Amino acid sequence: MDQGLKALGITSVSLETFSNGGPPAPLPYTFTPGYGEWTPDHIARALEQFEAGKRAIDASGQVPPLEPEVVEAVQECLGWMRHAHAQPGHGVVGFRS
Repeated sequence: MDQGLKALGITSVSLETFSNGGPPAPLPYTFTPGYGEWTPDHIARALEQFEAGKRAIDASGQVPPLEPEVVEAVQECLGWMRHAHAQPGHGVVGFRS
């Protein structure tokens, strides 16, 4: 999934982030599930990166060879980011086991 984001020029966010840490304070630390956040700044940058990548793809005509499932998952992530970005100060939180 992260490779799909990178193929489209998005490096500001990563799904791996959701498996790196423990739950937010004041919850006690546990190994599982992993917890991570995409801050509003990371989301804004990722959306800018996506638009720049899209323009580059449109200009070159070279579409990255991605599996349909990866494209669908990237679109889902973009939906999360657009929803959060439309609400100032909001980010995305994720849990992963």
